[in-house]
Amino acid sequence: MERVERDASGPPEPRPGAAVPRWNHAGLFALVSAVFVLAFAGFLTFQPANDLDAHLDYAAHIHSLRDIESPHFLLQLLIKGLVALGVPPRPALALLLGACYGGMAVLIAREIERRGARLGTPGRWLAVTAVLLASHVFLFMFLFPSARQDFYYGYFVPVAYHNPTQQLCKVLGLWIWFRYCAHFLDGAAAPSWRAAAWIGLLCVLSAISKPSFLIAFLPIAGGLALWDLARGRLGRFTRFAVAIALPSAAVLLVQAYTAYRMGAGGAVLFAPFVVFDRVQTAYKLPLSLLFPLVVLASWALAGRNRLTTGLVEADRVSAGNFAWTGQMAVFLLYVESLLWILCRPAPTRWRYATWPAFGLHVVSGLVWYGALFFPTRVQLL
Repeated sequence: MERVERDASGPPEPRPGAAVPRWNHAGLFALVSAVFVLAFAGFLTFQPANDLDAHLDYAAHIHSLRDIESPHFLLQLLIKGLVALGVPPRPALALLLGACYGGMAVLIAREIERRGARLGTPGRWLAVTAVLLASHVFLFMFLFPSARQDFYYGYFVPVAYHNPTQQLCKVLGLWIWFRYCAHFLDGAAAPSWRAAAWIGLLCVLSAISKPSFLIAFLPIAGGLALWDLARGRLGRFTRFAVAIALPSAAVLLVQAYTAYRMGAGGAVLFAPFVVFDRVQTAYKLPLSLLFPLVVLASWALAGRNRLTTGLVEADRVSAGNFAWTGQMAVFLLYVESLLWILCRPAPTRWRYATWPAFGLHVVSGLVWYGALFFPTRVQLL
């Protein structure tokens, strides 16, 4: 890890890897959770018929394991747990989804510290909150009133408030990615079996929440594991294969069999421009990835999360379920790009390009957030 020279005129900062008081992370968790609990509570209040209510109805109908009809049921079990503690269903869902963002905030803050960024508490809290709010750049569409539906459709939107399972997928995906980087990518030593098993457990939880992250992560990590094997790093390969790949693949195969077994209907097709129009994608994909693209151009950053998908479900084409993998990739690229510019030294001239690009995503995200509290915001989704 490259070390940033300290500015003698600035205040002293903790050294890279120095422990941060627990109250610091607890305060960040509380702040970010409150911001997003308010968002999801607003969504439930102002949107009459939405995916959040559909998931609440599903949870209400689960009384035993036999009532589980979907291979992705972690959200419903967590809702049932909070309801059992006396929390009403709708507040329980808002609290749960807000806590997902609080968890993401702590994960990102700890990664900022682990990678050695010189950033005090106010700057760290601001950066973390901003990247979690940041969304696709759609503001120019206000110039075209006839294209109101284009505020969401066709973009890879990293903050989809209307889809509750995406929030679980994001916090688990971020957790898996950071632990994988720390134990499998940083340093030459093989990780411990305990560390690998912990990542494997998170992968299983990710699969039963929403497999969007895993269907991209496992092939990429598997390719790196084969590279380790080719270079004689048998310990790293074995730990990945046994503790992570095998249990994750087993769960995904069971889910695929349940969803697409003969007689249940459905198939998977390769049709990249059925959900995303090819003309709109030509400009909406760059607007979804403006900040990472600017970082890439400025620092020649080879992103680890270049994930794309052209898969659709034949009987649920309009749902665009495989597109959530792309949205997960965009979110991870935002986070990795922010970490890159915070944790690595760079010529001042490049910061003039990267920070305004990031700011444009944050402003778009704030507008996106504000639209949640207006009954007419259905036009944005």
